[in-house]
Amino acid sequence: MTQGPERHAIPSDDALALVADRFRALADPLRLRLLRELMDGERSVQELVSRTGILQPSVSKHLAVLRAEGIVLRRPRGASVFYSIADPSVLELCEIVCRGLERRLSGHLEALSRPATRRSARR
Repeated sequence: MTQGPERHAIPSDDALALVADRFRALADPLRLRLLRELMDGERSVQELVSRTGILQPSVSKHLAVLRAEGIVLRRPRGASVFYSIADPSVLELCEIVCRGLERRLSGHLEALSRPATRRSARR
């Protein structure tokens, strides 16, 4: 007996609003750069500033957005503050999106590399 496609629960409007908030938090290239730096583990704000070249006030602002969405954790230690990824599913989501882009761009590159078919000009 064959089964149809996997069925997913239909989210409520409130749940969709939360999903949209999460996507908004991820929709900024600077925030994605910060997450990329955190993929290898916890980093201090100063390390993130140094590694990204983003000014400290901007790094702090973007980390606050990610923290409000539960994407990163904040851990003070002495005079420094360290951040880490709180929700690894965000990394999985980024990987899925990157694979999709890779497939899409690969298709575009293949189309561009095919020789154009030209009609022979007859006069």
